[in-house]
Amino acid sequence: MSVSVPGAQTPRTATADAVREHIERALAAAPRNYEVLLSPQQAGVRLRGVEVRATPEALTIAVDLSQRALTYDPSGNIEPLLDQIIQATASAVGAAPLVDYRFTIDGLPLEQFVPQPAARSRPARTLAEGGTILVSPGHGWYWDETVSYWHLQRPRVRGIVEDLVNWDIARYLRDELLAANINAQMTRYPERDDTAGPSGNPRWQEAGKYFIQALGAPAEIWNFGADDYARDINSRPFYANWIDASAVLAIHNNGGEETGTETWYDATNGQQDESRRLAEIVNRHVVSAIRTRYNARWVDRGLRTCDGCKGENRLASRPAVIVEIAYMDTPAPDNDALHDDAFKRIVAQAIREAVQEWAYR
Repeated sequence: MSVSVPGAQTPRTATADAVREHIERALAAAPRNYEVLLSPQQAGVRLRGVEVRATPEALTIAVDLSQRALTYDPSGNIEPLLDQIIQATASAVGAAPLVDYRFTIDGLPLEQFVPQPAARSRPARTLAEGGTILVSPGHGWYWDETVSYWHLQRPRVRGIVEDLVNWDIARYLRDELLAANINAQMTRYPERDDTAGPSGNPRWQEAGKYFIQALGAPAEIWNFGADDYARDINSRPFYANWIDASAVLAIHNNGGEETGTETWYDATNGQQDESRRLAEIVNRHVVSAIRTRYNARWVDRGLRTCDGCKGENRLASRPAVIVEIAYMDTPAPDNDALHDDAFKRIVAQAIREAVQEWAYR
């Protein structure tokens, strides 16, 4: 069922000047959890150039940063800085069928500078071959070496925390998949009980790195990266590779004071064609289900891709997508919806239906 809502979604025309302005504003503030550092601009990170190219098929945003971007985080993790830039451009870009981010460092492609997989894997097993859908709820408690204490990766926003909302939706999705006789695992502890993990908090609230380590995966899977923030990101796709998963579905929610759903895939991991097909199916099912069963004016932000900016996709040697379901920092309708278990279940059911279409049709 499709719902036509005049005026509910008007595409914007992003310009290089507008995107540049938003990025410069982002560089003037430290990324979340990096408040102990100077702002990127103060630390010497420079925006060397921005190009915006629009075609009927895609909007391409090319961003060239100075080499200081690679060492802004003392641990060498560039993803928080890139996330800050991407979120800052959300309002300039708006809803679009496909937005392709291309990052360069002093003119050289980003993928030349980011970590490469620590372990090789066999080809993905299809579901018919007994393969598993790996459901990866983003974030969770982690040990922050910079400040020497445990904290969640995302802040509390209007009464909820993304780390925990992601787990809720992922757990509903895992249950949906299992009920449909589809093998499914989670990258975080899957039971909502009081069992404490190494942080002292309930294990289900902790980042995937610690659960994957407890499962007995070798150290090269869960211990690749400069700190536990990076190790958590890396461990999820590495675990998918290790178990020959059919696909990785990372569950996230967005920031940037926009609204709606977008789905990400990577353009450099060798699985970009199948990842894009999976992303298209997931995004279509999620938006359609929300519009049909929850909010007819829900915004479809389309697909997003980049050249290695998100390790959860880039490091997976199988189809991998990140579903950014709603905006945590937009009160209505997004944040309100994320308080509602009915909304979370609708999203989980829609993703399960998408997996069935992707795998069997």
